[in-house]
Amino acid sequence: MKRIIPTLIFALALSACSQTPKTAAEFWYGQGERFGLHGYAMENESLESVKEKVPFDEAAYRQGYLKGKAEYCDPFKAFEKGIRGTRYTGQCEGLPNEDMLKAEWQRGWDTFIGADFYRFR
Repeated sequence: MKRIIPTLIFALALSACSQTPKTAAEFWYGQGERFGLHGYAMENESLESVKEKVPFDEAAYRQGYLKGKAEYCDPFKAFEKGIRGTRYTGQCEGLPNEDMLKAEWQRGWDTFIGADFYRFR
């Protein structure tokens, strides 16, 4: 009896931690959001390799991607990207706030380059 109780508690704790399986729509929404958050193009090589493994839900992927891209292209976070050394290569082209975003990104990039210059002097 002494061994059954700890085993039972362990089994209950372990089952409480397990996740329910995701639907294809939830998976693709999350995948799209991750790609958007990291500045990937909507169609990319990584997407093609994942499409082979999981049934593709384009609507969920697009919805997640647009949400992630909106966060990635936030002009108030652009300076941080530039100062980390991330180059702007048109990831946010065509968005209404692109001018402000590019200016902040460039300001961060210039600071990044300047810090690098002074480090090696």
